[in-house]
Amino acid sequence: MVFIICACVGCSPTDSDESGHLALLEPALAWQEDELVVIAGVDWRPTEAVIEAMEHGVAVPLRITTRSFRRYGWLRILDRDRNHRYEVRYLPMLRSYQIADTKSDEQRNYPRLHMLVDSLRQPQPWATGLTRDDVASVTFQLEIRGQLDRTRLPSPMRMPVWFDPQWRAISSWQQWLLDDEVMDD
Repeated sequence: MVFIICACVGCSPTDSDESGHLALLEPALAWQEDELVVIAGVDWRPTEAVIEAMEHGVAVPLRITTRSFRRYGWLRILDRDRNHRYEVRYLPMLRSYQIADTKSDEQRNYPRLHMLVDSLRQPQPWATGLTRDDVASVTFQLEIRGQLDRTRLPSPMRMPVWFDPQWRAISSWQQWLLDDEVMDD
């Protein structure tokens, strides 16, 4: 069964007009106080199926993942894995769209979906958990990626959307090799 699912997902088209889109805009490294962060905006264009689901009460989960690996030559060992989770929903009584940070419970409302999407495009810091001392002691590889998190959708939706290209919005991994040069910035 797992093999069949993997084969279907692997063989399905990914670059159609109906597929979802999510990308990180100009990610760059910066120090905020003593922590290394990735500053980037999120370019998310929800498809018609995603918008329809929101209008029917589904909270659409977005996730930005930062992870760092300790590098020992060719060997990579996962050190930190951080997920920044958001939910985007439509509020019919208010006729507005809302984005909520699931960790801090911070919520922002927008009267139109395009305004919410524009706010995501604004650069913001994504925490990595790495400090100056961490980077000074060992070579790290840092990665960041954004995606529409289909695993956090309501259970009756998970299997059908797994094969639907309109629900496949995921960016590629952006990577940096952190060494002494990063310490000087």
